[in-house]
Amino acid sequence: MTLKSTKERIANWARWARGGPARPTGSNTAFICDRMRAAKLGELPSAQAGVERLDAADAALVEQAWKALAPKHRELLRWHHVRNANPAMICRRMGIKPRPISIFDLELARAEAEIARVLALQLDRARNAATSPHMSTRAAA
Repeated sequence: MTLKSTKERIANWARWARGGPARPTGSNTAFICDRMRAAKLGELPSAQAGVERLDAADAALVEQAWKALAPKHRELLRWHHVRNANPAMICRRMGIKPRPISIFDLELARAEAEIARVLALQLDRARNAATSPHMSTRAAA
């Protein structure tokens, strides 16, 4: 699976960190009741319908990049993407001004830009390691 944008990669990482495909928000009981009702009517979708696939290898790379971030950016990304927390709650918990909401949006954009930067550095390092000779400087001397 090839993920293109940083947002797609972060969303994949968040699903991976939660332990699988995204579940609908709301009550688990309502989700189960809706599925039972649909099954009774013969309208239950197949197991693969609507399930987003995970790219565990890419999620692990994003996890590495996430660990390299400053604590404020790590927490903001975790609360927003993995835990799906409400922006007002995130602001309270992290000491971000809740109003105007654009302050939260800017902080989130900074965190996402920072993880994009770290991911790009990881890619550059991997490319350089693949193209550089594996010769030590002592052997060349």
